[in-house]
Amino acid sequence: MSTLKSEKWNNAGELLRKSHLSLLDADTTNDEVWKTAFQALVDAIKDERVLNPAFSAELADIDEATEDKYSIIDWLEEYFDKLEADADWDAVVVSSDEVVSLFKWDNAMPSQYKFRKGNALQNSGRLDEAEEFGREWLEEYPYDLNAAASNAFLKVALQKYDEAKELTEKYLRDDLICDDETETFFMAAYRLYEMTDDINAKQRVEQKIAEYNAMVQGI
Repeated sequence: MSTLKSEKWNNAGELLRKSHLSLLDADTTNDEVWKTAFQALVDAIKDERVLNPAFSAELADIDEATEDKYSIIDWLEEYFDKLEADADWDAVVVSSDEVVSLFKWDNAMPSQYKFRKGNALQNSGRLDEAEEFGREWLEEYPYDLNAAASNAFLKVALQKYDEAKELTEKYLRDDLICDDETETFFMAAYRLYEMTDDINAKQRVEQKIAEYNAMVQGI
């Protein structure tokens, strides 16, 4: 018997299912069903917390808390991937803020959603806002390499190479290994050194990226 108390899960579940089914119909414009499903999911989580205040404080617990009925974490990744593929940057910004505000982040950092927001602000030309957001993100999470990467990518795009270099080299220690958690930062560093023709630094970063790719591919 389900322990979920909110009746809004019924609507949310149906819309999550419809969003997936919409991908099978190439003739169907499915943007709105995804956005509607996202809002229904948010509403269900909020309503569940009214009835059960202890419900899934952390995003990492949401699938277990919903008894693995909806694969919410995977669905959210698909949702944001779709928004980005459609270049719906305003929706990415709003939805990212919604996800971050919905949960506590005591056991993990909201890196994925903040990175998506920073990227969306940059791609939509809201550059001043992107810089301010990036600065605040790095102040709040000074050890988040994804925050450093996001800021570095933006500084390079703005041709603020000195600022990008200072930021990058603050985090780019010799013993830093490229892996699934740091790859984005290494890609930002590579982009910086590529644009500034720093061949030696570029080669060092490229080597670490190559070592990681070889490990992933089992070479």
